[in-house]
Amino acid sequence: MSYEDELRRSLERHAGAPVPQILATRLLMRAAALLRARMDAALAREGIDMRGYLALVSISLCNDEALRPSDLSVLLDATRTQVTRILDALARQKLVMRAPSREDRRTLNLTLTAAGQRKLARCLPKAHAVYQQVWSGVAHFTPVMRDLRALNTQLLMQAPSEGIHQAVPKLPA
Repeated sequence: MSYEDELRRSLERHAGAPVPQILATRLLMRAAALLRARMDAALAREGIDMRGYLALVSISLCNDEALRPSDLSVLLDATRTQVTRILDALARQKLVMRAPSREDRRTLNLTLTAAGQRKLARCLPKAHAVYQQVWSGVAHFTPVMRDLRALNTQLLMQAPSEGIHQAVPKLPA
């Protein structure tokens, strides 16, 4: 029995449940988990996972502008504790550097080291191949993107302010 069939079967026990919406939510969550697992596997030889890779990408996009750990938590949809763990792992590999801000000594700025830039250069083609492979099976990509954007916007507008990242730091174009 398929994942979706199992979900349907369990939902039949709950009269009045919005089955299509629950199925869509669960399938979206499962797709995200499967994508992350596939990306983690593709990057494993580089000694990095998807979150570490996305951190490197985010930091690299800032060029001369400072990226703070709090900005990174928004970009990665991660708690500050999770971001600290990610940055600790990247710092142990000497891929990122944390430096006190010139404007505010309480704040840290993140930069890629030369080793981080080399690691990112090796990871980019692997990650891009995963994205291409995963999304190649989606027949109508543009409407799916439009609908995902609309869903994200709707969820942000309905979200309680605590714990939800509504303001995304501006990255260079």
